[in-house]
Amino acid sequence: MPRAELEKLLDELQQELAEGSSLDDDAKAQLAALHASIGQVLTEGGDQSPANLAETVSGNIDRFETSHPALTMVLGRIADILNKLGI
Repeated sequence: MPRAELEKLLDELQQELAEGSSLDDDAKAQLAALHASIGQVLTEGGDQSPANLAETVSGNIDRFETSHPALTMVLGRIADILNKLGI
């Protein structure tokens, strides 16, 4: 169940990226890389350690907390599920 929910949240993150015209190119690139890393961890185990992935999600939550609340909410839910999955 958490895995399916995480995949749904990754879709939401992708939608936020597509609609996030107020995001600068650097922010979009970071979030796209995060999306790819999480997807890779889910499908192949990935090469990023769980601690690094959790730090990256947390850093993005801090970065977008005030400027993009909807994005922050999605990232927070992703962080919760990654934690539940032990990633």
